[in-house]
Parts: sequence; C-alpha cells; structure tokens
Amino acid sequence: MNKKDVLAIIEEIASDAFFKDYAIRKCDNTLILKSPSGYRLVHFNYYNTFDLERGDLALEIMPAYDIRFNILHKWFEKYSKRNISDQRSDWSIAIVGEDFGRRSKYYFLENRVDYEKDLHTLKAEVVRNAEYFFSKFSTLNDYYEYYVGGLLSNSYLPYGFYWAINYLIATKVVRPSDYDLVKKAVLDRLEYFHSVGEPNVELYYDELPAILEDLEQTDFQSGKWG
Repeated sequence: MNKKDVLAIIEEIASDAFFKDYAIRKCDNTLILKSPSGYRLVHFNYYNTFDLERGDLALEIMPAYDIRFNILHKWFEKYSKRNISDQRSDWSIAIVGEDFGRRSKYYFLENRVDYEKDLHTLKAEVVRNAEYFFSKFSTLNDYYEYYVGGLLSNSYLPYGFYWAINYLIATKVVRPSDYDLVKKAVLDRLEYFHSVGEPNVELYYDELPAILEDLEQTDFQSGKWG
C-alpha cells in the first residue's frame, strides 16, 4: 500500500460528522481544523511493515493528535533558532493513543483481507480519541492545569527548552498570581539541564535573562499573539 491508499483511508475518516469542519491536508496526511487561536490536528503516520498477528505484509497507521495554542508560540518567533516554518507549525500538546490508555497502531493487510473491518475500527477509534482529546484540552486553562500543575507537583517534568516558554506564557495568561512560583520551578529545571549540557537549553541559556525580561513585560492579553 502507498500514500494514495492512506489518503483514501483519511478521506473515509473525514466523512464522519465529527470532522465536518476539518480540512484534509494531503502534503502531510492530516486532518486539520484551524482557528484564529491555533489548530486541532490528526496526523496519520504510516509505514509498510508486517502484521505479526495475521502473518502478512501490512500497512501500519499510527494516528497522532495535536493541539496548538498560538499564544504559546507566536511571541517566541523572534528568539527561536528553529526555522520559521517549524516554529509556526509547532504544537502545544501532542499525543498518541497509548498515551491515554488506548491503541496506537492499526494494520491494513497488503492483500486487503479484512480491509472494511479494519477501516471501520480505525475510523471509530480515531473519532472517539479525537473527541476525548480535543475536549479534554479545549482551552488554555486545561493546558495550564494539566501541564503547569504537573510541573509544580513534580508529577510531570518536561525535557528540553521550548516547554519553559509555553509554561511561563500560559501562567501569565491563566494564573498570573502563580507566575513567580512557576518561574522558580522552570528555572530550577533549566539549571539542571544546563548542568548536564542539554543541547536545546544550551542554545538559549545565555539569552535567557533577556528573554524572560521581555516575556514579563509583554501584554499577552492584548490579542496580538493569538
């Protein structure tokens, strides 16, 4: 099976009423719903592989579910060392089925045996997962409670650098009274990464004081940033 087969599968999934306002973006095999504040997206990763259960060649599809809140990313464009396309397409939250206790991989046999059955299963589960995930994180408040709250309780300790900006902006917007507390937790984590030479942190470490000063003086409630 090939990209044409994958697009046919995506088109069938897109026919569900849940996705009626979503566009099919063929270049990267996604269903996407854009808004002024960001996007919701289902990305269909695929590979030619072997289905061990049925003992035959197969197409493996792994749907991934992404949410972007523009306000967490747009402001940072002037500092980002990634290319502008990557910065502007960056997601705020990304997840696959197994991350919330559900199936991640689906198989379609090359000989197309059980094709309709497999398609029905994939469609039903993608709709169910998308409904759950997109409603669970429908607002920036949801993002804050889950991710920033997890940082403060040490139940979720992120890796790298970019999350730090996201958490600080989310705090300024959702819970400004917690900003100093979140900033301390963020800086403690970044200092640890600096001590072990984490590459993404090292890219920004010397600029961090200036970045934070700018962030703290920015009015994220102005509507300019999404």
